[in-house]
Amino acid sequence: MLKKIANYPIHFVMGLVQVGIGLFLISSDHYFTWPPGFSAWMDNDIVGFSLMMLGLLFVFWVMEPSRSTRMEHIILVLSGGFMLLLAVYELIHTIRTGFFMPWISNAGLTAIIFILAAGSDSK
Repeated sequence: MLKKIANYPIHFVMGLVQVGIGLFLISSDHYFTWPPGFSAWMDNDIVGFSLMMLGLLFVFWVMEPSRSTRMEHIILVLSGGFMLLLAVYELIHTIRTGFFMPWISNAGLTAIIFILAAGSDSK
C-alpha cells in the first residue's frame, strides 16, 4: 500500500485534501453568505459531497492496481475545474463581503492539480 502511495504521493495528498475540504463544506451550513440566492445553493451538502467524492476517486485511483490514464485525466479535469470555481467564488466572496475565505490556498491547490495534469502521461 505504501509503495502505491509512494508512486503517486501528490495525487494521494490532493485526494485527502479534497476529502477534507468536502467534509468541511458539508459541515458548514452557512459558510457562504453572498450573493443571497446563490449562497444557499453553494452551502448545499451536494457541493461538499461532490468534492469529497472527487477526492476519494483520487485516493482510489492511487490504490488501484491497474491505473487507467483516462481515469486520471477525468479526475484531474473535474478536480481542477471544481477547485478553480471554488477559489474564484471564494475570491469574489472575499472582495464583496470583506470576510476572509481561503481562496489563496484553494488557488494553490488548483495550480498543483494543473501541474499534475500537465505532467500526466497521455499514452
